[in-house]
Amino acid sequence: MSTKVKNIVLSVLMAALFLGFFGWNIAKSETAYSDSERRPLATFPELTLGRVLSGEFMKDFEPFTLDQFPLRDTFRSVKAFFSNYVFMNMDNNDVILSEGHISKLEYPLKEDMMDHAADRFNYIYDSFIKDKNAKVYLSVVPDKNLSLAESGGYLTIDYDKLASGMRDRMDYANYIDVYPLLSADDYYFTDSHWRQENIVDVAAYLASNMGAQFSDDFTVSELDNPFYGTYYGQAALPFIKPDTIKYLTNDAIKNCTVKGVDMNTGKYIYMPVYDMEKANGKDPYEMFLSGSQPFIVITNPLNDSGKELVIFRDSYGSSLTPLLIQSYSKITVVDIRYMYPQILQNMVNFKDADVLFIYSSLLLNNSIGLK
Repeated sequence: MSTKVKNIVLSVLMAALFLGFFGWNIAKSETAYSDSERRPLATFPELTLGRVLSGEFMKDFEPFTLDQFPLRDTFRSVKAFFSNYVFMNMDNNDVILSEGHISKLEYPLKEDMMDHAADRFNYIYDSFIKDKNAKVYLSVVPDKNLSLAESGGYLTIDYDKLASGMRDRMDYANYIDVYPLLSADDYYFTDSHWRQENIVDVAAYLASNMGAQFSDDFTVSELDNPFYGTYYGQAALPFIKPDTIKYLTNDAIKNCTVKGVDMNTGKYIYMPVYDMEKANGKDPYEMFLSGSQPFIVITNPLNDSGKELVIFRDSYGSSLTPLLIQSYSKITVVDIRYMYPQILQNMVNFKDADVLFIYSSLLLNNSIGLK
């Protein structure tokens, strides 16, 4: 076969491939949501003369083509495989593989985000807690890069500086240091969150420092369905094994009453400690206290001490809080990512209560979502 014929054949094949993908892209229906990445995908933008002339149409059209490209997840997996195992890059779009864990680089430490978080917490303290004879505590939960980044040589934030910075900004709070109790294996391999079955010692340490009783007598149960954490989809490496979610129960957890608040109506709604409907949903971790709930009140009839705890938390607190139910007569859980703290005056009695601010390093270094 002559060189000319080879060039013609190659050109025809390339044109057929290009036109085939072009036609496929036009013919395929839009995918609204990426289960692997846990995010909505860009859809075809509104086409008007004004948007075309202003450039807004093309601005929105580019992410649409990237999100709706045929075999998108397959190409993502191929790219991730070559990046990690052929070119031996240390990370793929800031996603790392280390010690069997998938994680995402968190760097640098953002002083302005620490300032914002402390500003919100200080507002709560000055407005509602300061004169209530409450005992206030602070604990910072490191993400698993505390262990992984150092051993793998990755850039990471200064976790000690983060903790000391928050302590200095919240000098009214007693700091409870849980760093020494945690290693990478206390977190899910494919997700950022910690494993509930591995943080009983953390819960016991927190309770002890707050002067509350604690027992480590729990029954361990396991979900049947696999857990593909947030980092699983970001890594785009489908041969990585999923996690298994385990959850702990005892008499206090079984007999407590859990009430959330519908922020639209202001009415209480009852919910389980472990939401089995969400356990079988897109993000099984949301089974813990039904996921992103702005305000929860837990009453434990088996504890007659009268001790009350108010927890200000992010998603890490969802799996921690059930372990502390036994230690208090009442626990109020507040997430100011989803509610304005100004309304707390009418919802929480801080008098003589224990108040725990417990937040992850990920949230404190990206605190713009705190209201």
